[in-house]
Amino acid sequence: PAMTIHSEISPSTFHWCIGKKVYEEQHTCENSIKKYSDYYSYYYGDSLLFTRENIHFMKRFYMNYPFFYKKMNSISWRQYQLLLMITNKKERMFYYSLLLFVSISYFEFVNLLEEQLYYRI
Repeated sequence: PAMTIHSEISPSTFHWCIGKKVYEEQHTCENSIKKYSDYYSYYYGDSLLFTRENIHFMKRFYMNYPFFYKKMNSISWRQYQLLLMITNKKERMFYYSLLLFVSISYFEFVNLLEEQLYYRI
């Protein structure tokens, strides 16, 4: 039944909601990333999706994008993970805007990052 809940919402929305929950409870719960990794791995039976590293990315996802809106679902979780690895906020915003308004695949996005499009414009 839990996977049914997950499949009814987009993966981006699902990851954002988990990130929000982890962020909000980090002050009241010691080691919240481990707690949620263990909990969601057990509850959903998907230990690869809910590794500590992925839970950390979900938390960072929420922290960097605290307001979620429907258009954000057009970007895949893997693309968000790449975005979150970009430390320069202006560069991250450039690629984020590009992903929102231009439909490109994960591999096309990887190529744009490797070609350093941001620095060529």
